[in-house]
Amino acid sequence: MFTLSSPHNHTPYCDGKSTAEDMVLSAIRHGFVSMGFSSHAKQDFDTFYAMDEAGEAAYIKEIKQLQTQYADRLRIWLGMERDSYSYADCAPFEYVMGAVHYLPLPDGKMFPVDGPMDMVTSAIKDHFGGDSLLYANTYYGRLGSYIREYKPDIIAHFDLLMKNNRQGELFDPEDPLFIKAATDAMDEAALGCKLLEINTGGMARHGAPIPYPAPGLLAYWRQIGGQVIVAADCHQAAQIAYGYEEAARLIRAAGFKKAAILGRHKALFEWIDVV
Repeated sequence: MFTLSSPHNHTPYCDGKSTAEDMVLSAIRHGFVSMGFSSHAKQDFDTFYAMDEAGEAAYIKEIKQLQTQYADRLRIWLGMERDSYSYADCAPFEYVMGAVHYLPLPDGKMFPVDGPMDMVTSAIKDHFGGDSLLYANTYYGRLGSYIREYKPDIIAHFDLLMKNNRQGELFDPEDPLFIKAATDAMDEAALGCKLLEINTGGMARHGAPIPYPAPGLLAYWRQIGGQVIVAADCHQAAQIAYGYEEAARLIRAAGFKKAAILGRHKALFEWIDVV
């Protein structure tokens, strides 16, 4: 039995759909031993998807209340998911997930790599000369350098740009140039953080066949000494354990013997056997 826990869960303080308490109750029903909240950190653009000043304060207050209220049933952690262009301070939080959702464009706007497909294809055409591999290189270059420099506790959805490339619509994920861009980013990211999430959110919300990252990248991450943690990236309470069996299968297939979960007591992480 794979021990259930997730560090990556969202609330209506950002783009989550279920209340924080509904998420907690769902986790308890599913037999989770711990969970963390990671609402999107403050940023000064695309603000619908992130907390604002008042929202951050209310979020921190509510999660702390839930920590006390459910202390005898579930270990709850207070975290945030911080984009590379966020200005949020990590000090009030117990852990931070580092992610790249955006790339800057020459016109000064921020382009979400997980945005609608028509937005992605237009950006590649207009700002990357129609070269989807240049786009992928730019994303991975930004991700690797951000993780190396910021040193978050967990790396979030490493190959997020695959959300719009599930059937190879933009580029061939087996192209050696694409693979090199991704593995180079892993080499760099590993200098700042060794813990990578296996993210099942794309399966739950977008019909992805497998979690992020792809099996080949997952195997490479193990080869360079990386570790893994399964995360739901949950936005709706009913999906909090979605895809966990597939995630566990991929972890084993990649050769990992152990995986992290959020701790049940004072330590942020525990290590469980996955064989």
